[in-house]
Amino acid sequence: MMCAFCNCFCPTEVDEDDEREPVFSVDDNATMTDPDVVYRCPIILEPRDGLSVRVLGEILPTCERFSINLVLNTPERDIALHVNPRLPQNYIVRNSRVGGVWGNEERTSALPFSLHRGSSFIIQILFTTSSYLISVNGRHVAAFVHRLPFTKVKCVEVRGDVHDVQSDQAYAETYPELVKNSNRLQTIRHLDDDDDPTVALSDNNKIHVPFYGSFESPFRSGHLLHIRARLKLLPHSFYINFQMGDKIWPHPVIHFHFNPRFANTGGRHIICQNSWMEGEWGREERSECPMEFVPGQIFNLRILSTHYSYQVYLDGSLISEFIFHKDGSKMPSFQPDTIYIQGDIQLLGIYVQNTYEEYPIEEY
Repeated sequence: MMCAFCNCFCPTEVDEDDEREPVFSVDDNATMTDPDVVYRCPIILEPRDGLSVRVLGEILPTCERFSINLVLNTPERDIALHVNPRLPQNYIVRNSRVGGVWGNEERTSALPFSLHRGSSFIIQILFTTSSYLISVNGRHVAAFVHRLPFTKVKCVEVRGDVHDVQSDQAYAETYPELVKNSNRLQTIRHLDDDDDPTVALSDNNKIHVPFYGSFESPFRSGHLLHIRARLKLLPHSFYINFQMGDKIWPHPVIHFHFNPRFANTGGRHIICQNSWMEGEWGREERSECPMEFVPGQIFNLRILSTHYSYQVYLDGSLISEFIFHKDGSKMPSFQPDTIYIQGDIQLLGIYVQNTYEEYPIEEY
C-alpha cells in the first residue's frame, strides 16, 4: 500500500506493542518546507542488519548533483549516511554529519560512474552491523563504515536535481538486488577442444572490472581458466575469487582467493592466497612472486583445478599453488559457480576449457 505521508511503498502497519521512539519528530515542518528537499520518508521498519532501503527516481536533464540522506532524530539533524552523486565530476561522495560538522569524504569506487542526466536510477542502501552497502542500478559501488549508530536512523530524505522519487523498505535476503539490464553477471564461455581460443582472448576486448562471471558448469577438477589482461601503470593489487554466487551479502563461500599485491619501487610483489569457508577467512598464505607482473603490459594467467589444489600459471610458468589442507581433505564437495575479478587490471579475455594432460599446455 502507498504511504500517504511520503508517497512511498514502505510498510504502514506498526505493532501496537512496539515501544520504539516516534518515527520522526524533529523540525518536521522546517524539513517539509525546505525547497531543497524533494522527498522525505520515515524509516518504518526497525533498523537492523539486513534492512534494505531503495530510492528510485529520475535525474533531471540539468542535474549537477543530488543526495540521499539517512537522518537521525537529533536537534542537529545528524546524518548517518550522505550519498551524493556529483555528475560533472563522475563520482559519488559518501559522508556523515555529526553535530553540524561534516566528516571526511569518501569518493573512491572500483565501479565506473553510471548515473546520467535524464535517466532513471535505483540506489539501494543495505544496513549491516559494520557498514552501509550502497549499490547503483543493481551493482555494488561502495561500503561506508558506521560513524553513528545505524539503529538510530529515523528518516530518509532526498535533495537536489531529481524528481518522481519513491522509496521502499524491506529486509533483504541477499545484496545487491537483481535489477533488469544491470549486466552484472556474464557467462564465461567453456570452449571445446576444437574451438579457437584466440576468439575469446582478443586484445581489442573491453571487459569491465569489477567482473562477475558465471561458469556454464561448476568449476571442478580438470577445468582450466584462461585470463588475458593488462596490468595498469600504477597498480596496487588485483584479486580473483572462485566463489559461490554473485552476491556480496551475506558473504559468499570463496573456494580460492588469489591476490597479487604490488610493492612500491624497489619492493617485491607478494601473492596472497586464502579461502572463506564456514563464515570466516582461513589462514592467509603469502609468498614472493617468482615472476614479474609488468605495469602496462599484457599477461596470460591460467588457473588449473585439481583434486587437491588450485595451480596458478603466469605466461606458462607455475607461480603458486593453493592446497586444500584443512583436516587433510580434498576439494570441497561443492564447486564454485562464479568468478569475481577486481582491481588494477584491464580484462581482455576469459574462458574455460577441459585439460586432459599435464600442464603447462603449449602456447597457441
